[in-house]
Amino acid sequence: AAPEERCFYTGHVVNHSRRSSVSLSTCNGLLGFIQIGDELLSIEPINKVNTSFSGEAHQLYRTKRSSKTKKTDLIQESCKVIAGRKKLKKAEVWDVWRARRNVIRLTNEYTVETLVVADADMVHYHGAEAAQRFILTVMNMVYNMFQHHSLGIKINIRVTKLVLLHNRPEKLLIGHHGERSLQSFCHWQHREFGGAKYLGNNQVPGGKDDTPAVDAAVFVTRTDFCVHKNEPCDTVGIAYLGGTCIAKRKCVLAEDNGLNLAFTIAHELGHNMGMSHDDDHPSCKEGFHIMSGEWVKGRNPSDLSWSTCSHDDLENFLRAKISACLLETDPRSHYAMRLPPKLPGMHYSADEQCQILFGTNATFCKDMKHLMCAGLWCLVEGDTSCKTKLDPPLDGTECGADKWCRTGECVSKTPIPEHVDGDWSTWSQWSMCSRTCGTGARFRQRKCDNPPPGPGGKSCERTSVEHIVCENSPCTKGMSSFRDQQCQSQDRQGHKKRKHWTAVLNDDKPCALFCSAFGKESTILVTQRVLDGTPCGPYETDLCVNGKCQKIGCDGIIGSVAKEDRCGVCSGDGKSCKIIKGDFNQTKGMGYIEAAVIPAGARRIRVVEDKPAHSFLALKDSTKQSINSDWKIELPGEFQIAGTIVRYVRRGLWEKMSAKGPTKTPLHLMVLLFHDQSYGIHYEYTISVNSSLENKSEVEKQLEPLYLWTNTGWEACSVQCGGGQRRTVVSCTKIVNKTLAVVNDSDCQHMTRPEPQVRKCNMHPCQSRWVAGSWTPCSSTCGKGSQIRNVTCVYQLQNGTHVNTRNLYCLGRKPSTIQGCEGRDCLTVWEASNWSKCSTDCGRGIRQRTVTCTNPQGKCDLAMRPREEEECEDYTNCYEWRTGEWSKCSSTCGRGLRSRVVQCMHKVTGRHGTECPSITKPAAYKQCHQEPCNEKINVNTITSPRLAALTYKCTGDQWTVYCRVIREKNLCQDMRWYQRCCQTCRDFYANKLLHSS
Repeated sequence: AAPEERCFYTGHVVNHSRRSSVSLSTCNGLLGFIQIGDELLSIEPINKVNTSFSGEAHQLYRTKRSSKTKKTDLIQESCKVIAGRKKLKKAEVWDVWRARRNVIRLTNEYTVETLVVADADMVHYHGAEAAQRFILTVMNMVYNMFQHHSLGIKINIRVTKLVLLHNRPEKLLIGHHGERSLQSFCHWQHREFGGAKYLGNNQVPGGKDDTPAVDAAVFVTRTDFCVHKNEPCDTVGIAYLGGTCIAKRKCVLAEDNGLNLAFTIAHELGHNMGMSHDDDHPSCKEGFHIMSGEWVKGRNPSDLSWSTCSHDDLENFLRAKISACLLETDPRSHYAMRLPPKLPGMHYSADEQCQILFGTNATFCKDMKHLMCAGLWCLVEGDTSCKTKLDPPLDGTECGADKWCRTGECVSKTPIPEHVDGDWSTWSQWSMCSRTCGTGARFRQRKCDNPPPGPGGKSCERTSVEHIVCENSPCTKGMSSFRDQQCQSQDRQGHKKRKHWTAVLNDDKPCALFCSAFGKESTILVTQRVLDGTPCGPYETDLCVNGKCQKIGCDGIIGSVAKEDRCGVCSGDGKSCKIIKGDFNQTKGMGYIEAAVIPAGARRIRVVEDKPAHSFLALKDSTKQSINSDWKIELPGEFQIAGTIVRYVRRGLWEKMSAKGPTKTPLHLMVLLFHDQSYGIHYEYTISVNSSLENKSEVEKQLEPLYLWTNTGWEACSVQCGGGQRRTVVSCTKIVNKTLAVVNDSDCQHMTRPEPQVRKCNMHPCQSRWVAGSWTPCSSTCGKGSQIRNVTCVYQLQNGTHVNTRNLYCLGRKPSTIQGCEGRDCLTVWEASNWSKCSTDCGRGIRQRTVTCTNPQGKCDLAMRPREEEECEDYTNCYEWRTGEWSKCSSTCGRGLRSRVVQCMHKVTGRHGTECPSITKPAAYKQCHQEPCNEKINVNTITSPRLAALTYKCTGDQWTVYCRVIREKNLCQDMRWYQRCCQTCRDFYANKLLHSS
C-alpha cells in the first residue's frame, strides 16, 4: 500500500477509553478531532497547501457548550430528508422495510460498502492529493462515529471506491436545487457503478475496472444547495430515508463545509439507513445527538452520540430484508478503514515528531531525554538551544529500554488489549402501565455500558428494551376507545376549527394515529406512533408498542408465540375439551324458535347461516342481554353477552355470530322466522370435558343426545385398476331433536364398533397404452423441415403408476414419431420508402409511404408489416397575409392614394402574428389618377373614407410631444398612431399629395 494509505487513525485517549474518541489524519499535517468527555479539540493545518512534514503551523481549538447558551443564539445548519415519491414503484421504499413481513434476525456486525465521489469544484479547491487525504480523514471520522457504543449495533463504514472528478460529467447535473441534484447523482452512480466501468480522466485512487459493490453512495460538493429550491440556503445535506441497498435511492448529498462534513455525512448516512430526526420522536426531542434535526455550531461534543430512537430506527431497518446487502462483503472491496492496533508513538519516532512540529531540519534534543515524556524538546539545525511547544510526545514513543511514554510518564511497556466487548447493565424498574383501564403495556430498559464496547470489540447482543402486557380494571361501558381518546386530545390542544375528532384506522400503518373531524371525510396523520398499548385493530389482540404492531402471547408477554389451544388453555394440547357441532334445519313456523342452548364455559362459538334467507339469528342470556330479541333487529357490531364479546356480522341476507368465550351463563340460540324462510344454520363450540355434564341446561337434560355408530361415507378404492375394495367410514354420531352430527369417537366407547361394509371397485383390467411425448422444434428455421417425438408403450400398475413395456403389448397403431414442418423464421424483410410530406402545413394531417415485401416467395409476416400511413403535424405555414378592400382615391382631381388593410393572420384561429414572410407582403397603398386640377388642393376636400372620417372628427393632436416623431418615422399609416396625431398626420398626407401633384 502507498504510504498515504496508512495515515488515517481512530482510537481513544489513554486512561479515558470509556469517554473518549479520536479520529486523525497525518497525511498532510494533523487533521481531525479528539474528544474527552464533554470537551472536543479540533486540529487542522493553517496552510492547507500540499506540503510534507515541514513544521507547518496548525490551529488547535476547543469547543464546549455553556449551560447558559441558548439554542436560538447559535448558528444553525439544517438537513433535509426525502422520504419517498409517488411516481416511484415501491418507493415507499421507506415503508417497505417497516413491513412486518420479511423480517430477518439481527447479527453482531454490518458493513456498509460506500462509494464517495468528490465534485470537480472541491477537487480544484483542495487539490487532488489534498482532497483525497481530506475525504479519507472525514470518512475515518464517520467510521469512528458509527463505532460509538451508544448506537448499540456495530456498523462498519468501508470506503470501497473514491472518485475525484476533474470535470463534471454531462449527465451529472449538480446545482442549487438539492433534490434534483440528489436524484441526478443517484441515477449517475447507478449507471457508472452498476457494473465495470472505465472512468476516463477521472482519478480513481486504487481503483480497478471490476467495480466492487456499493451499498451507499456519498457525493461531496462545494455547491451551496437547498432541498426544494433552486437557490442557496442553510441546508448542508440531504438523503433518501431508508434508501441503503436500493439501487437508485442509496444516495447522500453533502456540502463541503470543513471538518463538520464528517458530522453531515454520518447524519445523512443515518437517514439512508432508516433513522429519522430525533425531533420526530417525542421521547428523543430533548438534547442534541447525531440525528438531531439541526446541526448547531459550537454544540457540546457529548452530542456525538446516538439517541435511543436512532438505535430503534436502525434496528427496524436492519430487521427488514431490504438491508440484506449489509450482511455481504464484496471480496473486491478495499480502502477499509480499521481501528489502528498500535499507539500513535509507535508510528512516529521522537525525531519525526519534532519534524512535524518544527520542520524537516528538526531532531529530538538528546540532552532532554530524561524529561522527554513531560514535554518534547527539539533542536532545529542552525539553532544553539532546544525548544518546545510544551506538548508531550505521542503515547507509545520510546523513552528508554523497554519503556515508552504513556500520559506524560515514562513507564514499562505493557501489552495493549486488542478489544473490549460490551456488556449489559442491569435492567431498570418496570415503567407504569400505559393505560389506566383495560389492556396496556409496560417496559424496562438496559444499556450496553458495563463496559461499553471498545475499539474492535463486540456490541451487546439481544434487545435493550423489553415490554410486557399490563391488565387494569375494565374500562367503563360506553367509554371511547383508547385510539379515539388520543384523537380527542387534539380538541384540548388548540384545534379550534375542528372539533370532535375520531380515530380512523389505516391498514397499512396500524400503529400510526390518523384522525378525522366529525362531519369531515378527510383524515390527517397526527403522529407516526400511537401510545403504547393501543390495539392494532378493533378486533385484534395485538398491541402497538414503540410504533410497531406486536403479537401478544397468551402468557401476557409481548412478542411471545404462546397461543391458546381450542380449549382456552395457554400452550395446551387441545385435549381438555371437545367440539360440539350441530345443525338446525326447521323451516316451519313464525316468530322466535330456539335452535340450541350453548352452555356456560363454552369457547370458540361460531354460528352461521347455510344460505342467505329472510330470517334472523338471535342470542339471549339469563340476564336478558340479547341480540335481535323482542323483535328489535340490531345493526352489526360487537355485543357484551354472557360474559364474553359476541361479534355479529350481516352481509345482505347472510348472517354470522362468533365469540371467543368463555361464557359465564348459558346462551340461548334462536332463529326469528318470517314466511317459513330459513335454509338452516350450523353452530359449533368447544366445552371442557370435565365441566360439560355440570353445565348442561334444563333443555339439554330433557333432550338427552343419542350416540351411535353410523356409516357416513365410503373410502377411496384401494387400487385404480385390476379389481380392488372400498370400505365404509364408520363414525360416532350424536342425534338430538332429529338432527345428526359427527362427534369424537370417544363418545361411542360404550358401544361395540361395527365392522365396515366392503364393496368391490375398479374391476376393469390394467392395460397398456401408447404415450406420446412433445414434438421437438422444427429442424429448419426457414422453409420445410421435420419434427420428432418419443412414443412409448406403458403399462398401468394397480397403484396408478406406469412402467415402460414392449411395443407388442400396446393395441392399435403406434402414433407417428416424425412429421413435417415449416420454419417461420425466413428472412421476411419489409422495405418502406420515405414518408411523404404532411398533408397539411398548418396543424395535424396524414403522411404516407410505400411498404414492399422483399421476400422472394412473398411470405412476409403480415403481423410485422410497417405502417403505411400515420398522423403528422406541421405548423410551418400557419400564418398568411390577408388584405382588405381598396379605399376610394384620396383626391378628387390629379393624383391621389388608395389604401387597404394588410395583416398577418393565423389561417385557423385568425389571430394576428409576425411569422408571415415580409418578401411576400402585399402593398398597402397605390396611386390613383383623377382629372387634372386647376387650383390648389384643399385638405378638407380629401375623399378617402378613412382620412375624411378622421379629419372630420379631429380636434387636435393627443400626443403633442411625440406626433412629430410619428410623422418622421412614417407611422401615420397605422390607424393607432393616426388617431392620436390626427392633426399632424392630416397635414402630412396633404403635403404628400401636393408634392405628388
